[in-house]
Amino acid sequence: MSGAVKAAAGVVLSVGLVAPALVSVPAQAADSDYTTRKVVIGTSHQGRSIVAFYRGAKKPTRVLLILGQMHGDEPAGRKTAQHAVKRVRPKAGTGLWIIPTMNPDGAARKTRTNARGVDLNRNWPTSGWIRGTKGSRTYGGPKKASERETRTMMKFLKNQRPDYIVSLHQPLHGVGKSGKDAAFEKRLAKELKLKRKHFGVAQGKGTSPTLTGWYNRYLAKHGTAITVEYGARPSSGYVKGASRGIMRAARVHP
Repeated sequence: MSGAVKAAAGVVLSVGLVAPALVSVPAQAADSDYTTRKVVIGTSHQGRSIVAFYRGAKKPTRVLLILGQMHGDEPAGRKTAQHAVKRVRPKAGTGLWIIPTMNPDGAARKTRTNARGVDLNRNWPTSGWIRGTKGSRTYGGPKKASERETRTMMKFLKNQRPDYIVSLHQPLHGVGKSGKDAAFEKRLAKELKLKRKHFGVAQGKGTSPTLTGWYNRYLAKHGTAITVEYGARPSSGYVKGASRGIMRAARVHP
Protein backbone atom coordinates (compact mmCIF):
# COMPACT_ATOMS: atom_id res chain seq x y z
CA MET A 1 0.00 0.00 0.00
CA SER A 2 1.47 3.36 -0.99
CA GLY A 3 0.62 6.83 0.22
CA ALA A 4 -0.42 7.93 3.67
CA VAL A 5 -1.85 5.36 6.05
CA LYS A 6 -5.60 5.83 5.88
CA ALA A 7 -7.55 6.67 9.03
CA ALA A 8 -9.29 3.55 10.31
CA ALA A 9 -12.97 3.72 11.15
CA GLY A 10 -13.49 4.26 14.86
CA VAL A 11 -12.19 6.37 17.72
CA VAL A 12 -8.51 7.02 18.32
CA LEU A 13 -7.84 6.05 21.91
CA SER A 14 -4.22 7.12 22.25
CA VAL A 15 -1.35 8.42 20.23
CA GLY A 16 2.37 8.75 20.71
CA LEU A 17 2.80 5.32 22.27
CA VAL A 18 6.50 4.71 22.80
CA ALA A 19 7.85 1.56 21.16
CA PRO A 20 11.23 0.04 22.03
CA ALA A 21 14.11 1.22 19.86
CA LEU A 22 14.66 -2.00 17.97
CA VAL A 23 16.28 -0.61 14.85
CA SER A 24 19.76 0.84 14.51
CA VAL A 25 18.90 4.09 12.75
CA PRO A 26 19.42 7.62 14.02
CA ALA A 27 16.68 8.50 16.50
CA GLN A 28 15.87 11.80 14.80
CA ALA A 29 15.49 10.17 11.38
CA ALA A 30 13.36 7.35 12.78
CA ASP A 31 11.08 9.61 14.84
CA SER A 32 10.39 12.12 12.08
CA ASP A 33 8.40 9.59 10.03
CA TYR A 34 7.40 7.15 12.79
CA THR A 35 3.93 7.08 14.30
CA THR A 36 1.84 4.84 16.53
CA ARG A 37 -1.91 4.60 16.91
CA LYS A 38 -4.48 2.63 18.87
CA VAL A 39 -7.88 2.62 17.22
CA VAL A 40 -11.24 1.06 17.99
CA ILE A 41 -12.40 -0.11 14.56
CA GLY A 42 -15.70 -1.56 15.73
CA THR A 43 -17.49 -3.54 18.40
CA SER A 44 -18.62 -7.13 18.80
CA HIS A 45 -22.18 -8.38 19.18
CA GLN A 46 -21.87 -7.99 22.96
CA GLY A 47 -20.30 -4.56 22.69
CA ARG A 48 -16.63 -5.41 23.23
CA SER A 49 -14.11 -3.27 21.36
CA ILE A 50 -12.23 -4.58 18.34
CA VAL A 51 -8.92 -2.76 18.51
CA ALA A 52 -6.21 -2.16 15.90
CA PHE A 53 -2.70 -0.92 16.63
CA TYR A 54 -0.44 0.77 14.09
CA ARG A 55 3.34 1.17 14.19
CA GLY A 56 5.41 2.57 11.37
CA ALA A 57 5.88 5.22 8.74
CA LYS A 58 3.32 7.93 8.15
CA LYS A 59 3.53 7.20 4.42
CA PRO A 60 4.51 3.52 4.23
CA THR A 61 5.53 1.83 1.02
CA ARG A 62 4.63 -1.63 2.37
CA VAL A 63 2.14 -2.61 5.08
CA LEU A 64 1.66 -5.87 6.98
CA LEU A 65 -1.41 -6.78 9.04
CA ILE A 66 -1.15 -9.45 11.73
CA LEU A 67 -4.58 -10.71 12.80
CA GLY A 68 -4.01 -12.65 15.99
CA GLN A 69 -7.33 -14.36 16.48
CA MET A 70 -10.60 -15.10 14.72
CA HIS A 71 -11.63 -18.16 16.72
CA GLY A 72 -11.90 -17.58 20.46
CA ASP A 73 -10.60 -21.03 21.40
CA GLU A 74 -7.33 -20.47 19.51
CA PRO A 75 -5.31 -18.26 21.90
CA ALA A 76 -1.73 -18.56 20.60
CA GLY A 77 -2.04 -16.09 17.71
CA ARG A 78 -3.56 -13.51 20.02
CA LYS A 79 -0.49 -13.82 22.23
CA THR A 80 1.74 -13.29 19.19
CA ALA A 81 -0.18 -10.11 18.37
CA GLN A 82 -0.07 -8.85 21.95
CA HIS A 83 3.68 -9.43 22.05
CA ALA A 84 4.06 -7.52 18.78
CA VAL A 85 2.11 -4.56 20.15
CA LYS A 86 4.56 -4.26 23.04
CA ARG A 87 7.86 -5.29 21.48
CA VAL A 88 8.27 -4.82 17.74
CA ARG A 89 8.87 -1.93 15.41
CA PRO A 90 8.91 -2.18 11.59
CA LYS A 91 11.77 -0.94 9.50
CA ALA A 92 11.86 2.61 8.20
CA GLY A 93 9.40 3.32 5.42
CA THR A 94 7.06 0.41 6.22
CA GLY A 95 4.04 -0.09 8.43
CA LEU A 96 2.55 -2.73 10.72
CA TRP A 97 -1.09 -3.09 11.75
CA ILE A 98 -1.87 -5.50 14.59
CA ILE A 99 -5.36 -6.69 15.56
CA PRO A 100 -5.09 -9.05 18.56
CA THR A 101 -8.61 -10.42 18.05
CA MET A 102 -11.60 -9.78 15.80
CA ASN A 103 -13.71 -12.03 18.03
CA PRO A 104 -13.50 -10.59 21.56
CA ASP A 105 -16.75 -12.28 22.61
CA GLY A 106 -15.44 -15.69 21.58
CA ALA A 107 -12.13 -14.93 23.31
CA ALA A 108 -13.97 -14.09 26.53
CA ARG A 109 -16.06 -17.27 26.27
CA LYS A 110 -13.20 -19.40 24.88
CA THR A 111 -15.41 -20.54 22.02
CA ARG A 112 -14.62 -20.90 18.33
CA THR A 113 -17.73 -18.97 17.34
CA ASN A 114 -18.84 -15.47 18.25
CA ALA A 115 -21.60 -14.74 20.78
CA ARG A 116 -24.27 -15.55 18.16
CA GLY A 117 -22.77 -18.98 17.47
CA VAL A 118 -21.35 -18.02 14.05
CA ASP A 119 -17.95 -19.14 12.78
CA LEU A 120 -16.50 -15.83 11.64
CA ASN A 121 -14.23 -17.62 9.18
CA ARG A 122 -17.25 -18.98 7.33
CA ASN A 123 -19.24 -15.74 7.29
CA TRP A 124 -17.47 -13.76 4.57
CA PRO A 125 -19.56 -12.75 1.51
CA THR A 126 -18.19 -14.94 -1.25
CA SER A 127 -19.64 -17.30 -3.83
CA GLY A 128 -18.68 -20.23 -1.60
CA TRP A 129 -20.74 -19.14 1.42
CA ILE A 130 -23.41 -21.47 2.75
CA ARG A 131 -25.51 -21.20 5.89
CA GLY A 132 -24.57 -24.58 7.27
CA THR A 133 -25.99 -26.08 10.43
CA LYS A 134 -26.89 -23.74 13.25
CA GLY A 135 -25.21 -24.88 16.44
CA SER A 136 -22.27 -26.47 14.62
CA ARG A 137 -18.69 -25.24 14.92
CA THR A 138 -18.72 -24.08 11.30
CA TYR A 139 -22.13 -22.39 11.13
CA GLY A 140 -21.84 -19.70 8.45
CA GLY A 141 -24.54 -17.45 9.87
CA PRO A 142 -28.07 -16.57 8.69
CA LYS A 143 -26.69 -14.68 5.70
CA LYS A 144 -23.41 -13.51 4.17
CA ALA A 145 -21.54 -11.02 6.36
CA SER A 146 -24.33 -11.20 8.92
CA GLU A 147 -21.95 -10.57 11.82
CA ARG A 148 -20.80 -7.21 13.15
CA GLU A 149 -17.28 -8.54 13.56
CA THR A 150 -17.08 -9.61 9.89
CA ARG A 151 -18.41 -6.28 8.66
CA THR A 152 -15.97 -4.40 10.91
CA MET A 153 -13.02 -6.27 9.40
CA MET A 154 -14.33 -5.83 5.86
CA LYS A 155 -14.53 -2.07 6.34
CA PHE A 156 -11.05 -1.94 7.86
CA LEU A 157 -9.49 -4.01 5.07
CA LYS A 158 -11.20 -2.00 2.32
CA ASN A 159 -9.89 1.17 3.91
CA GLN A 160 -6.34 0.08 4.71
CA ARG A 161 -5.69 -2.45 1.90
CA PRO A 162 -2.58 -4.08 3.42
CA ASP A 163 0.07 -5.53 1.15
CA TYR A 164 0.32 -8.60 3.38
CA ILE A 165 -2.21 -10.11 5.78
CA VAL A 166 -1.38 -13.01 8.08
CA SER A 167 -4.40 -14.53 9.83
CA LEU A 168 -3.29 -16.72 12.73
CA HIS A 169 -5.09 -19.92 13.72
CA GLN A 170 -4.60 -23.29 15.43
CA PRO A 171 -3.98 -26.27 15.41
CA LEU A 172 -3.30 -27.51 11.85
CA HIS A 173 0.42 -26.61 11.84
CA GLY A 174 1.10 -25.11 8.44
CA VAL A 175 1.07 -22.15 6.07
CA GLY A 176 -1.93 -22.06 3.79
CA LYS A 177 -1.47 -22.37 0.04
CA SER A 178 -3.56 -19.64 -1.52
CA GLY A 179 -1.80 -19.65 -4.89
CA LYS A 180 -1.71 -15.86 -4.76
CA ASP A 181 1.89 -15.25 -3.63
CA ALA A 182 3.88 -18.47 -3.40
CA ALA A 183 7.10 -16.59 -2.60
CA PHE A 184 5.53 -15.02 0.49
CA GLU A 185 4.11 -18.39 1.53
CA LYS A 186 7.57 -19.96 1.25
CA ARG A 187 9.16 -17.16 3.30
CA LEU A 188 6.53 -17.60 6.00
CA ALA A 189 7.03 -21.37 6.02
CA LYS A 190 10.78 -20.94 6.40
CA GLU A 191 10.58 -18.28 9.11
CA LEU A 192 7.94 -20.11 11.15
CA LYS A 193 9.31 -23.61 10.52
CA LEU A 194 6.02 -24.81 9.07
CA LYS A 195 5.05 -26.69 5.92
CA ARG A 196 2.88 -25.20 3.21
CA LYS A 197 -0.50 -26.93 3.16
CA HIS A 198 -3.87 -26.63 1.51
CA PHE A 199 -6.51 -25.75 4.09
CA GLY A 200 -9.78 -26.56 2.40
CA VAL A 201 -13.10 -25.18 3.61
CA ALA A 202 -15.74 -27.82 3.03
CA GLN A 203 -18.62 -25.42 2.40
CA GLY A 204 -20.28 -24.88 -0.95
CA LYS A 205 -18.45 -24.20 -4.21
CA GLY A 206 -16.59 -21.16 -5.41
CA THR A 207 -14.50 -18.77 -3.33
CA SER A 208 -13.90 -19.82 0.26
CA PRO A 209 -16.09 -17.80 2.68
CA THR A 210 -13.05 -16.94 4.79
CA LEU A 211 -11.13 -13.72 5.35
CA THR A 212 -8.28 -14.90 3.14
CA GLY A 213 -10.63 -16.16 0.43
CA TRP A 214 -12.55 -12.86 0.38
CA TYR A 215 -9.46 -10.63 0.37
CA ASN A 216 -7.64 -12.62 -2.30
CA ARG A 217 -10.74 -12.62 -4.49
CA TYR A 218 -11.97 -9.04 -4.15
CA LEU A 219 -8.94 -6.98 -3.07
CA ALA A 220 -6.24 -9.01 -4.78
CA LYS A 221 -4.77 -6.04 -6.63
CA HIS A 222 -3.85 -4.47 -3.30
CA GLY A 223 -2.20 -7.42 -1.57
CA THR A 224 -2.35 -11.01 -0.40
CA ALA A 225 -3.82 -12.75 2.64
CA ILE A 226 -2.45 -15.99 4.09
CA THR A 227 -3.72 -18.32 6.80
CA VAL A 228 -1.06 -19.52 9.24
CA GLU A 229 -1.93 -22.40 11.55
CA TYR A 230 0.18 -22.96 14.63
CA GLY A 231 0.21 -26.35 16.31
CA ALA A 232 -2.08 -27.20 19.20
CA ARG A 233 0.38 -26.16 21.91
CA PRO A 234 3.21 -23.99 20.59
CA SER A 235 5.79 -22.93 23.13
CA SER A 236 5.75 -19.45 24.63
CA GLY A 237 9.08 -18.69 22.96
CA TYR A 238 7.77 -19.74 19.55
CA VAL A 239 4.59 -17.69 19.92
CA LYS A 240 6.50 -14.55 20.91
CA GLY A 241 9.18 -14.98 18.25
CA ALA A 242 6.64 -15.58 15.50
CA SER A 243 5.83 -11.89 15.11
CA ARG A 244 9.36 -11.12 13.98
CA GLY A 245 9.37 -14.13 11.67
CA ILE A 246 6.15 -12.90 10.06
CA MET A 247 7.65 -9.42 9.70
CA ARG A 248 10.77 -10.82 8.05
CA ALA A 249 8.64 -12.79 5.61
CA ALA A 250 6.71 -9.61 4.73
CA ARG A 251 9.99 -7.67 4.51
CA VAL A 252 9.03 -5.10 7.12
CA HIS A 253 11.42 -6.26 9.83
CA PRO A 254 14.45 -3.99 10.49
